[in-house]
Amino acid sequence: MTTRLYSPCRVLTRRVLLAAIVVTGLFAATIPQARAQFWSTTPSANPDPARIYLLRGLFGVFSLGMDQLAAKLSTQGYNPVLLSWTDASVVVDQVTQARRGGDNSPIILIGHSLGSNAVAGIASSLGEQNIPVELVVTFDATEPVPVSANVKRCINFFQYNGFGRPLTAGPGFKGVLQNINLSSDKNITHGNIDEAGELQAVVTDRIFEIANQQMKTAAATQKPRRP
Repeated sequence: MTTRLYSPCRVLTRRVLLAAIVVTGLFAATIPQARAQFWSTTPSANPDPARIYLLRGLFGVFSLGMDQLAAKLSTQGYNPVLLSWTDASVVVDQVTQARRGGDNSPIILIGHSLGSNAVAGIASSLGEQNIPVELVVTFDATEPVPVSANVKRCINFFQYNGFGRPLTAGPGFKGVLQNINLSSDKNITHGNIDEAGELQAVVTDRIFEIANQQMKTAAATQKPRRP
């Protein structure tokens, strides 16, 4: 059983946030070098080691951080799908169809504002079909949405700014839930929380860890070729 972390009232400054990154195994100083070595030594690897969906918030035009994060992930070799929060059903349909076709890539859901609420709902819908979700990342979710039992890890960056809310553990949830309260950082608002570079780095590093493990698992299960 994975230890659940839940601290909705904990206030993290930038320095404490960096400490939290180290505690959760997101070593920003070493991962970029490891990423470069990993991709260079696996040229025949599946170009989609994870199915990554990013959902924008209201009107689909204010969540610029989702666009930035999608661009960063693209340069790192992933194929993220960038959508509006109103496209939640599209994501559910695509993931379901892929699973039926034998695609067992880790599922990663990322959202900002209403997009955060949407990805939590997507995870819940996938849970009804017994489809696991490796990672959910929310930037200032506007509702205390319960995290469904099929989610392995959820990271919620939020502020008490009139919009953001901590998330809650839903029935049967046994994964890791991190509510990271950034209310003390006056440079961050509901409108730009998803644009914060240090927060995006947490996400990209975590995704790399997931993809790296997926590649190792796939390589270990491959049958050796006959000479």
